[in-house]
Amino acid sequence: MYRKVNEFPTFDDVGSFPLPEGLSKEKYSKFYWETYQKLINNDLECVFKEKNIKEYFIDPLIQSFKYKLDAGVEVINYPQHVDMYNQFLNPLKDYEREPALIEKNKAYILENVILNHYAKEFYEKTQKPLNVKLCITGPIELYIKRRDFTVYTDLALNYAKTVNCYLKNSIYNNKYLQTTTISIDEPSFGFVDLVNANNGDLITIFDKSVENIDCMTQIHLHTLNLSRIPLQTENIDILTCEYASDNSNKIAKKELDTYDKFIRVGITRTNYDNIMAEALDSGTSHDKLKTFEGKYQLIDSKEMIEKNLRTAITHYGDRLKFIGPDCGLSSWTPPKLAFELLKRTNEVITKVKKDKNS
Repeated sequence: MYRKVNEFPTFDDVGSFPLPEGLSKEKYSKFYWETYQKLINNDLECVFKEKNIKEYFIDPLIQSFKYKLDAGVEVINYPQHVDMYNQFLNPLKDYEREPALIEKNKAYILENVILNHYAKEFYEKTQKPLNVKLCITGPIELYIKRRDFTVYTDLALNYAKTVNCYLKNSIYNNKYLQTTTISIDEPSFGFVDLVNANNGDLITIFDKSVENIDCMTQIHLHTLNLSRIPLQTENIDILTCEYASDNSNKIAKKELDTYDKFIRVGITRTNYDNIMAEALDSGTSHDKLKTFEGKYQLIDSKEMIEKNLRTAITHYGDRLKFIGPDCGLSSWTPPKLAFELLKRTNEVITKVKKDKNS
């Protein structure tokens, strides 16, 4: 999978996205789970004909996906509009065949199932397959959420097997849709103290979650404090870091070289609350920040994004595989604001790529 020296890193995103204006999370979730149940009951085809499911779940999902597509994201993470824990723990609770292990045929990333249905429509417009990314909450993150910080390896391995089931049931590679990469989301890893788990156990747990996955595999981290652990895995290809919000969040390129790993770097900040606080501290009024124009000013400048990108290219060289915003965009409401952040990121990437090729 080694990246060619002159190959430019790919623009992807992390996942979450604001719901369309006027649609509540409760209503979206209601019809999300109704659709999931129909999928489990092998009744998926009928959902595309049901008015409420189409209006409150499918159409908003496709609308959000189109925002990402139109903004220029090259590998698009499905729009994650539901809670990152309940999305995977709810089916596990309902279809748990042994502790922390889901029935194999009950685990789906529903959004990708829906996108696969609509991919032909996108293909007919572009004559190119959709390149998508599948994010899933990782085994340690699920363990912590449902249990506590004392990690029992056998139980954690079952969470890893559950993650693996979700991925294998939801990856599509066909004429219309290509699953380019998957990402296990471990935002707490490196911030919390795990008890009763040694490094070898954690390496095994991470490897099991992406075992026999036939595409590039990422682990989405918010800190690289414990990067030495995923670096030693066999099945994870790419580490990620929230670099734009914390420029100290990096590791030496030689570490990636040593373990033959790659990295994804966040080049645009997405920590909305922190950015909002900075604006208020600098004297921007609350009233202004309630307007679209005021919120638009919160997006990182092109100069800042370009500086982050060029620094990442210089630091990591041909080990830099993916770039994009730091994390998800659910706080960047309305959706047009999130679109503008992605669009600006794309404009910077396009400029720097053109400079590199000239």
